[in-house]
Amino acid sequence: MKEWMAVGLAGMAGAVSRTAISQMVGYPGGFPYGTLLVNLLGAFLLCALIAAAPLRQQWKAAVHTGFLGSFTTFSALSAELSRMIADEQWGTAFIYVLLSVGGGLLSGLAGQRFGKGRVKP
Repeated sequence: MKEWMAVGLAGMAGAVSRTAISQMVGYPGGFPYGTLLVNLLGAFLLCALIAAAPLRQQWKAAVHTGFLGSFTTFSALSAELSRMIADEQWGTAFIYVLLSVGGGLLSGLAGQRFGKGRVKP
């Protein structure tokens, strides 16, 4: 299978997964918990996979770029932050940035540690 086709098919699966999770979680209290969840989960999974499983280029492109690239969403985070700022929800916007960036970093570090623990020397 061509690499671009693998990325496209995996990307479709990632986008559908993100949409399903976001719809299940919703926006309780007007806060974008669904977007936050998929971004933190995506950071964890990407770092865990990089640390644990050296993949062939085609699979790496499909999983990392295709699935996880479409599963996580910087554009939704930006749109939600823009809405919060336009609505002058400064505290909520600050918490969202802190949880998204700080939480993403911590999730990535946790994923890396988890992934390294899966590699047998």
